[in-house]
Order: sequence, then C-alpha cells, then structure tokens
Amino acid sequence: MTMADRATPTVQGPEDETAPQTVREKLEWLIRHAFPPGEAPWGPHVPSSRDLAAAINDFHGRTAVSHPTISKMRGGQDPDNAPEYVPGDKIMEDIAQFFDVDPLFFQPRHEVVNKVIETLKFLTAVHRGDVDGLAARGVTDEGMSAELLAYLNEITAEFSQDPLAPE
Repeated sequence: MTMADRATPTVQGPEDETAPQTVREKLEWLIRHAFPPGEAPWGPHVPSSRDLAAAINDFHGRTAVSHPTISKMRGGQDPDNAPEYVPGDKIMEDIAQFFDVDPLFFQPRHEVVNKVIETLKFLTAVHRGDVDGLAARGVTDEGMSAELLAYLNEITAEFSQDPLAPE
C-alpha cells in the first residue's frame, strides 16, 4: 500500500467524536482511522504495542521505535501522576510518517499556535528587510522550533532598535 492509498485522518464533526487531545488519544485515533477498513498492516484487530512497533519498523525498513516505547505512549499518564510519555522528535517523526500525518499532529495545540505566531513574526522581519540571510544547522523536517523562532525574533528586534546598527 502506498501513502496515497491511505485514508486521510479527519474528525468528521462534534457529533462523531471529539478530537483527540493527548499523544495517547492521538495515537489510538490514528490506529482506528488512518487506514481504510481491513487494510491496516496488523489486520482487522486492534494491534498490540508489539504489532504496531513491528508495522512502523517494517514501513521504515529499520528499527524506528521499540514496542516498550509504544506501550508507554499508549499508557498515557503514569500512576505517579507524571505527565504523559512523549518520545523524542525523531521517533515522533517516524510514527507520523508511518501514519502519513504531519508531526505537528502530535503536538499540543498551543505549541502549534506559538510556532505559527513566531513564524509569521519572523517572516514579517524578513519582509521588512530586518533579516538578510539565515544559516540554520540541525533543523528538522518540521522546520525551526517556536523557541528558536522566538529567539531569532528577539535578536532581530534588538538589532532593529540599535542606533549603531548598520542601515
């Protein structure tokens, strides 16, 4: 099955179900909705964490995620009331690629909003001519983080307010 053959995961409306909020809810939602009925690589049943990890690893042709990591993600919040388990960016990117969704799908809404705001501020600074060029290292497929963009916006603002800055 190619990526184009998969169903696009969307929540139809409030009457169908509420949109998933946590990483656990988002992962479970994708397990139920990302593939057309009967075409999931694990078959018609709800996959175990081992089955899901195997499908993701087969998709990538390498070990992208372990079944204990999937188990932690599916467990949600641990009994000690700690925040839910969220693996590193690379693992989240690999899981997102498997389900054919943008990695931003797994981020909390406020993080996505912050990234959009900081990106727009930065683009405005570029458009005004406050930024001539940029060489970023270590930027992922998701682009620069909201924190990095905020930092760049602060630096840009400092330079544009500096009376000694070259014009």
